[in-house]
Amino acid sequence: MAGNRTLYESLKKDKLYTKSYEEFTKQFSTPEKMYSLYTLMKADGFYTKTMEDFKTKFFPPPEKEILSIKDTREIDSITGTPVSDRSRLHTDVDPELIKRIVAKAKEHGIDPYTALAIGFQETGLREEYADNPFHLLSGDRLNPETADEDILDLTMLTLKDKNKIADRLGKKTEEDIIQAWNGYGKIDKTSFGGTVKKIYGIDVSEKPIDMGKNPVYGKRVVDIRDNILKRDPNITQLVEGVSPLKQK
Repeated sequence: MAGNRTLYESLKKDKLYTKSYEEFTKQFSTPEKMYSLYTLMKADGFYTKTMEDFKTKFFPPPEKEILSIKDTREIDSITGTPVSDRSRLHTDVDPELIKRIVAKAKEHGIDPYTALAIGFQETGLREEYADNPFHLLSGDRLNPETADEDILDLTMLTLKDKNKIADRLGKKTEEDIIQAWNGYGKIDKTSFGGTVKKIYGIDVSEKPIDMGKNPVYGKRVVDIRDNILKRDPNITQLVEGVSPLKQK
């Protein structure tokens, strides 16, 4: 990185460091080693500011790689109408989060594309939800701040439990089974604080959506999976390249 390269060149010029740049970066790659270097430079008067300033200037954290997922759908599978630019489901994701979700899904024998699509629908897989990308809110056991297990393990176990509920209810289609994650109740004009008239593109001002009969959530997840994620070459490459760490 440019910051520590500048520091290296300065130290080498003053004959305070004689090894290669590769050895320099390896030697000072941990916070402890950075602090040791900082204390030496400060004691010798070569640097007078704080440790945080030192790290920011010479050892800034690497910028995260971001993948932009573009929604290129032409038709909304729920309403059968063209997808407008205002309603496109574009999002930016951290590929490392994608890899984590895929690995956990494969470990638990869950289709990774379906898992990603549910996370996409719930949070857009955005960075602010990286510790709980599926919006798992089912009591303290599943609270990422208090959970004893990895939140993604708990997510996959909960997804399996939801699938069992769908099986007990006799749900057969994929959309109906996925709907279990969101529930089989009704949504109407009073839902979400009564602030919207359309949900999933369907007018609910007069008639509610019975998700037990019309699994709009499940339809949206399948649409995201098949028509957004599976059409994105970066996502397919990540999914195909990740292996489960262990089999559940």
